[in-house]
Amino acid sequence: MSYRKRQNSNESGQSSKRPAWNSGLTRSVNTEDAVAKAKARLLAKQQAKSDNQGKKMVDDTKQDQTREGKGGLNVELHPLLRNIGKTPSIPKNHNPLKQNVRQWFDPAAINPYLNQSDMSVDPKLQHKPRPLQLNPQAKANELRQRLKEEELERQRIEDIRLKGLLPDENLAEHLYKPQYPPIVEWWDRPYLSEMKYGSELKLDSEEAPVSIYIQHPVLIPPPWESHLSEEKAMYLTKKEMKRIRRNDRQQKHKDKQDRIKLGLDAPPPPKVKLSNLMNVLTNEAIKDPTGVEMKVKQEVEERYQKHMQENEERKLTKDEKHDKIKRQHEQDLQKGYFTTVYKVQTLQDPQHFFKVDMNAKQLDFVGVILLNPRFNLIIVEGGLKNINFYKKLMTRRIKWTQGGQLEDLSQNQCDVLWEGQLKQLHFRKWSVMHSSNDDEAYMVLNKFGCENYWREAVA
Repeated sequence: MSYRKRQNSNESGQSSKRPAWNSGLTRSVNTEDAVAKAKARLLAKQQAKSDNQGKKMVDDTKQDQTREGKGGLNVELHPLLRNIGKTPSIPKNHNPLKQNVRQWFDPAAINPYLNQSDMSVDPKLQHKPRPLQLNPQAKANELRQRLKEEELERQRIEDIRLKGLLPDENLAEHLYKPQYPPIVEWWDRPYLSEMKYGSELKLDSEEAPVSIYIQHPVLIPPPWESHLSEEKAMYLTKKEMKRIRRNDRQQKHKDKQDRIKLGLDAPPPPKVKLSNLMNVLTNEAIKDPTGVEMKVKQEVEERYQKHMQENEERKLTKDEKHDKIKRQHEQDLQKGYFTTVYKVQTLQDPQHFFKVDMNAKQLDFVGVILLNPRFNLIIVEGGLKNINFYKKLMTRRIKWTQGGQLEDLSQNQCDVLWEGQLKQLHFRKWSVMHSSNDDEAYMVLNKFGCENYWREAVA
């Protein structure tokens, strides 16, 4: 418990002990003391307020003194500026808002902005009504046309500016004089009889640059095409070929179905076979099974005959086959000239000679079979594909040691002396020649420029 509470408690205890007649006197004394204290407190506040006002006035005076010391409107004039002129005095009834208002107006004064000769005339008589001016009928059309031309000209200039063809004013390009095209261009003058277009052309004189005759130059194939290697064909696997063939059939079948749906083609009749006889012809097969079976067999036979007939029509004739093979040989020969030289010990067996000679003719070779008692020389020239085919025939397929009932062929063999590419062919056809010794064989090959083959075979 605090000291004040203890004091109050003591006081309450003492007061309880005081007699009852003394309580009223004590309450009146306390009231007078509170009033006196309040008055004293009020006087203290008034005295503090007056002291603050006095301090504020002192501060204002100090600020004014500082302003006078610093400058402003209260700064004294310089001694040299004091006697320059008299200070104008402002009257008491002066109104600054009405100081520019003229106090008088003289109508007889000369106005430099008016014509003085017209001042004597009455202003009412001087004014004349302005007549009504009507535009002519075509003025609006002319104005509209002029505005349209200005718009077109502005659009043309804008198009030129977007294209970057606007003249550069920094280079004074807009001052350049345009050069008009000549009446006749210089490259057309030798062809015209007169110096104007539309005149007759010079075609009959010797001085004319052109004539009525037309020269057709001979077409020469480009020389670089002979050196270009032909692009090799891409060979597909069996699986890829089957896939392509299957996709093609599906596409054709889909196109056929679309045409049938559109009504362009008639739907095909049902393909009836013995296996699907009961599924397709249910009622008819039940009624007459024998007749339906014979009818189905007949349709199957007709389809087979039609298929065989189409195959026969697609077959090539004998002449067409021959032309096709010849065309293939020519295409193979255009790729380059190749040659192979074979040395065979003997060609006494007619089967061997026939195979060598007939295959060379069928492959359209040019060359020679040179028969000699010492050995035989075979020279073939042609395309690369046929040369490789003939090489397999000579080295693998023909059994040189077999056959020959009249002569022993156990030592017979075929050797490749030389093979390679030629710049041009040495022979013009396929032929068989005979020689009795080395000199005759050398002379025969010397005619075709192939004597070195015999030297190589002898060596």
